[in-house]
Amino acid sequence: MPKDTTQCFIPAYLHFDIAANRLFLSGSWTSLCLNDQALNATLQTIPIGGKIVIDGRELEALDTTGAMAILHLRARLEQAGISRIDLERFAKPYQHLLSLVKETPADKPLQPRQLGLLEHLGKISLDILMDMVAYLAFIGSLTTQSLRWLFNPRRIRLREILAEIQVAGVNALFIVGLLSFLMGVVIAYQGGGPLDQYGANVFIVDLVGLTILREIAPLVTAIIMAGRTGSAYTAEIGAMRITEEVDALRSLALHPLEILALPKLAALIIVMPLLIVFADLAGLAGGIVVSDLMLGVGIESYIERLPQTFLMPSSFWVGLVKAPVYALIITSIGCHQGFQVRGGATSVGYATTRSVVQSIFLVIVVDALFSIIFNKLDL
Repeated sequence: MPKDTTQCFIPAYLHFDIAANRLFLSGSWTSLCLNDQALNATLQTIPIGGKIVIDGRELEALDTTGAMAILHLRARLEQAGISRIDLERFAKPYQHLLSLVKETPADKPLQPRQLGLLEHLGKISLDILMDMVAYLAFIGSLTTQSLRWLFNPRRIRLREILAEIQVAGVNALFIVGLLSFLMGVVIAYQGGGPLDQYGANVFIVDLVGLTILREIAPLVTAIIMAGRTGSAYTAEIGAMRITEEVDALRSLALHPLEILALPKLAALIIVMPLLIVFADLAGLAGGIVVSDLMLGVGIESYIERLPQTFLMPSSFWVGLVKAPVYALIITSIGCHQGFQVRGGATSVGYATTRSVVQSIFLVIVVDALFSIIFNKLDL
């Protein structure tokens, strides 16, 4: 097999034997050892015309660059007027490499083989299966590290948890409150028109209250956190993977999940219910504004009827129960995709996109499952 040289101990060399009419190649014909000036000087001594044999018996090493140089050498001799040029005494691996280089023009890159429909579907299915297996393994490792925290509370990193609460919770209040308020306005505005036609304006309180508390506030909060916080987790851990900071933690006998993932998970489990309650209040406030300005339901009447609406207490708790599940989904997927980063900045961007898409998709799927379960339980 061709040798892989990292240092040039035997440079590439050309020797022309006039008596035998042979051009002997010797040394290492690799990217590190080729010397164009020395080779060109030897070519000047070759007489024009007749037949020449390029002999490769003395080659010590050959790589793709050297094979291209030999083919280029042959082309130059043909242009100089040599009628016939033969390649002889090359080892079989070198002959194979020369054939490959000759059959693959430098200006025509290899085209990847196009997969058929079944092959493409199989590849996609296999990729999804491998992602699921890797994610389940990550959940298992995260659970193991969480149990270490529970059985040894001294390992809990309160400072990191408080910092994550500040970033993931306090800094997200404005965007969560604003979007929830606007959702309350939209629901009240869209639902108030039909109710007004039948003189049932007061039922706007039931519509807004049940929709906001039960579905909209938890779902909007989870989607915002997936796009805002989950993506930040992926980008942060992904950047640490590229700069080998994660490997540095392992070299210090520190588990990366305990340092990077668990504080984020604990912080999001704490702040998610609080953000949902804040989103509930903001969404109800949006409904109050539309009800008062457009439907003639004053603030006093709205607040007085709100606790009396059908299933209002259970709707509040149904929305709140979803919070820790959403927090687990967003944190686990965000951190998992961060640890999956390989390569450079492009990989970070790709992992961040996957994190957001997968988190939002799984949040909506889990929300649908919650709806089915609560319906079966008559909640």
